[in-house]
Amino acid sequence: MPAYDVCYLDGMYQKTRYLFKLIARNCEDVFRVITDYMEGEYRKRMDEGNPLYLNKTPKQILGDLGIRIKNDKQISEDYDEFILEWMADIYTYMQWKWSLSSEDIVKKIKPEDLYSKYDPLHEASVENGAEKLKGIYGIL
Repeated sequence: MPAYDVCYLDGMYQKTRYLFKLIARNCEDVFRVITDYMEGEYRKRMDEGNPLYLNKTPKQILGDLGIRIKNDKQISEDYDEFILEWMADIYTYMQWKWSLSSEDIVKKIKPEDLYSKYDPLHEASVENGAEKLKGIYGIL
C-alpha cells in the first residue's frame, strides 16, 4: 500500500529533484547530505504522509537541516544533475510505492551506489528501475 495519498506524489518528485540539485550546488559531500536527509527526522515525517512536512519547499527543508543556500542557479560541475533527478525519482517512488522508510532504503541503496547504477538502469521506467533495484538489493 502506498505511503501517502497519490495527490502528493508529483509534488514529492519535483521537490526531491530540486532538493538533490540544491544539495549538489551547495554542499561538498553531496552523498552524505542526501543520506543525512533520507535518514533524518524531517524525511521520516514526510514518509508518514504528514502534510506539514510534505508541503515544505526544498529551500525550507535544507534550512531546517542547517544548510544555507548560496547557489540555486548555477548547475553543479561535479555531479550530473540529470542523474540526481533520476535518483530522486527512484527514492521517492520506492518509498511511496512500498511504504518503506527512506532511512531503510538509503541504508540498502547508498546514494553513491545509486548514482553509479544510472547507466545500466536509466532507460527503464522509474517503476521498472525500482523493481530491478528492489531485487538487486533485497528490499522488502
